[in-house]
Parts: sequence; C-alpha cells; structure tokens
Amino acid sequence: MSSYLAGESSGFGPREPATINANNCDPPVHRLPPEILVEIVHHSIEPGTCLRDLIRLTLVCKRWNIIVEGAAVLWGNIDADEGPSAIRKALEMAKDTPLDITFNEATADIMREDFFKSIGERIAQWRSFAVALRFRHWRFVLEDLKNGEAPKLETLCLSGRRGLEGSGDAITLFGGRSGPPKLRDVTLAYIPINLASLQLSGLRSLTLERTRGISSTDIINIITGSPNIESIRLQRLEFLDAEAPSQQVFSRPASFGNPSIQLPSLLYLSLDDIPASFLSLLLSSIVVPQLQTFRVDCELEEPGDAQLLLAGLHHHTPIMARLVANAQIFEINVSFLACYHIIIGGLDITLLLDDLPCHHSQETLDWVFTHLGKPVEDIPFHLFLDDWEPELAHLEWLARRITPTKLTVYSHPYYGTDPEKIIPSLSRPTSSTPVTWLFPRVEIIKTNLVWENGNADIVEMIRSRHSAKDGKDGVAAPVPFREIWLSFGGKGSCKSSPLTLEFLQEVQRVANGADVYWEKEKLHRSM
Repeated sequence: MSSYLAGESSGFGPREPATINANNCDPPVHRLPPEILVEIVHHSIEPGTCLRDLIRLTLVCKRWNIIVEGAAVLWGNIDADEGPSAIRKALEMAKDTPLDITFNEATADIMREDFFKSIGERIAQWRSFAVALRFRHWRFVLEDLKNGEAPKLETLCLSGRRGLEGSGDAITLFGGRSGPPKLRDVTLAYIPINLASLQLSGLRSLTLERTRGISSTDIINIITGSPNIESIRLQRLEFLDAEAPSQQVFSRPASFGNPSIQLPSLLYLSLDDIPASFLSLLLSSIVVPQLQTFRVDCELEEPGDAQLLLAGLHHHTPIMARLVANAQIFEINVSFLACYHIIIGGLDITLLLDDLPCHHSQETLDWVFTHLGKPVEDIPFHLFLDDWEPELAHLEWLARRITPTKLTVYSHPYYGTDPEKIIPSLSRPTSSTPVTWLFPRVEIIKTNLVWENGNADIVEMIRSRHSAKDGKDGVAAPVPFREIWLSFGGKGSCKSSPLTLEFLQEVQRVANGADVYWEKEKLHRSM
C-alpha cells in the first residue's frame, strides 16, 4: 500500500488494531482500516463532483474527517465546475500530490482569472491539464503553459470552438523548450499552438484538429521523434501541404517519400479531411506493422488527388488485408454527395468523390475493392444508400462490384433528396450487359420511402423479386427477402407515421412469409 496510507506521517495517526472486539457495536464500515476506506472512497466518488462528495464525507464523523482529509491523493482532481470554495479546499488538502486540472468554460462555476491564478501557482504538480474554451479572449489562460514548466505533465488537452484557431498568433508552449519528459497524450483542437520546438519522445497519443501554426514538417518531426506512439488523429488540417521536410526529419534526406518512419507501436491511425498531398506524403513515409484501426477521410476534388491517395496507400495494402481478414463488420454507406464510407473490420475509408468524373470515381473505388486481400464479391456487405440519387449505370456498376446481403435506402424527411427511382430499379433485371438483378443476394431490406398512402413501387418490387424465376437466358433470380423493414418517410402533409392498413396487408401478401416490420414493430402474419 502507498506510503501516504501508512503510519502517523500520513495524517491518520497510529494504525488501529486489526482485531475486533466482539462487544464493539460500531457498524462494519467504521471498523475498516483507513487504507481500505480510502480505496473505497477513491473508487466510489463521482468524477464530476468528487470534491463536493469528499467534503460531504468529511462531515460524516470525526474519524472519517481525519481519514479523508489526510489522504492527499483523493483531492488531486481539480474541476472548475465545482466552484471556488471546493477548489480552495482541494488545493489545501492535496498538498504536493499530482493534480488533474479540468476547466470547461461552458460549465465552470468560477471566474477564469481566479481559477487559473490558483492552479498556476501549482504548475509543478500538474499531471493532466484539460481546457475547453468558448471565447476569443483566452490567451491569458495559457500564460502558465507559455512561460512555465510542468515536469509532471502527462496529458495536455486544449480545445476551443470553431473560429478560435485564427485568433492571434500561435502560442509557443514552455518558453520554446522541449516538452515535459513525461508528456504522453496531446490533444489540440481549434487552438493556435506552435509545436515546432517540442521534443515529445515519450508521446503515446497525438490528436490535432484545425490547429493553425503547425506545419507539415512539424507533424512529421513529432511523429518521427515519437517511436512509441500508439494513436494518431489528424483532423481538418486543410491548410497543410506536402512541402519537403527539413533534413532533421530523416537521417537520409534522399529517403524523403519512402517508407522510412518506423512506428512499431502504432495501433490507431485516423486522418480526417487532410489535403491529398500531405495525406500521400504521410502514408508514403510510415511503416505501421501493428496497426489495428485505420481511418482515412479524404475529399478528392480532381483526378490527381485520387492518384496521390492511392500512391500513399500502395505499400499499406498488406496492412489493409490484415485489418479485414477476420472482420465482423462489413458496411458501405453512400450519401447524396457521392461520399463513400467503407467500413470493414478495422479499416474505415471515406472518399468524397462528388467533384470527380464518374470513371475516375469508379477507378478509385475499384482500386480499394481489389486491394483488400480477399475478393470483395465474397463479402456480405450492408449497403446504406443515404439520400443518394445515382445514375442507373453507376448503380449497376456498384452492384457488379459488391455483394450486399442487407440494403438500406433512406431519405431525410425534410431536406433530403428523392431516391425513389432506386426502388423500381430493384424490381427488374438490368438492361445493361451482363444482364442481372440489382443486388440479388439482399435478404434484408430497410427503407423509409413510404409516403402517406403507402408506396406502390415497394409492393411491386417485393412481388417481382419474390416471384422471379431463373431465366432461360441464364439470369438467376434474386433470393427472396427474409426481413422487410418499412417506415414513414415524413414527406407530405402528415407529420406523424400513418399506419396504412391496406398497404401493409398488401406488403405482407406479396412477401410470401418474410418478416415484415412497420416502424420497428414486427407485424403479425394474421393481420
């Protein structure tokens, strides 16, 4: 047990005898050794109100007052939400124990100036520092980080609201010196921070979101200098470019662009809304043999962007194949902006292809589909068409590339598009060659394309697929639906979901025994 719990030096006084007098009428909780009581308190207090809970516990009895106030480790969570009196009490009781500091400007119950003045005096004790800001006048909040030292700091999380990232010059932390030696987790969002001077060799987790003041070279330097990093999240850094890093990035400048940054501990990599040029640079430079989750979200505005992305992904194809090898999740979500979200196990790729010509979009998707380490036709996808109005030829192309067993067709009731033409296209074989049914292996279909008076196209689609026979020309009939999930799309004069009895009875009749659901409720077959 930790030294702060043992003997008189901990503030508890002499250790109580372990034996219990049979005539002792105290409740069992009052007979617990002090260190056990402290452990119970430590695990039972609520994170958001721990100081107030501790203060209440000191009022239970004299013994509890002595034990709780004497256990400095209990008082190290300093949250601005708990108000000035609780914070003053905690700082007094915490003594020299490490401090976990939390300030959320939206919920803080203390003036910013008062809070940061009180905790700034204890910067040498900071273990974690999490600040969420709302207003533009915020620079004084970071004065202690700008000028002071925090040798025990392990976690740094600074976030602001959208627009704050452009308010003033970037802040240089710790006076331009190397970062704290114990700093493991760094999160910066919408805050202009200059990270060029930091040396974060012990870094385990890095999250950067819309962080101005940081360059492509800075990011590469941080990653290169963090060989034990386990998680990287880069989001909305659209101002980055693929400038050639300085020679300090690589031991051999000629190796720039080659996979030379070894990240043997990296488990999670998320790259969201990053320019294709920097995305390709980073992916081309890192080696990640143990990666478990790989997320890429990229807007491809021209064919050159697609080529850059695929070039960066090329040497990661063995990793992609491993991530999908034992996958339990197989989803493709296509939205109205031609945004393809592909989720297969630990692989999560989002490609916004709205500005690309159709044939370039298909070539990009085809490259992804053919580099998954297994035939994509053998993967039982859930295909989610979200307000998508595709050209019929492109829909038929997609149907030839993937094999959905579950299909969802959704339209937003107020500002969505009208993808109704997808339903009729499922009712008959294609007119293009080779002739086939669209998504013939779908067993579960879900749609909210039901209007006030039902939808005749839905009934006809179910009837056609359930009554189809293998054709003499070799066209195989689609499998019958096993489940049919219907809901009201919300369009028209009705705002609530109308139960159209005649429509639902017709659906049940043509469904030939399939389970039919209306607004998530299963219908009785005798309806």
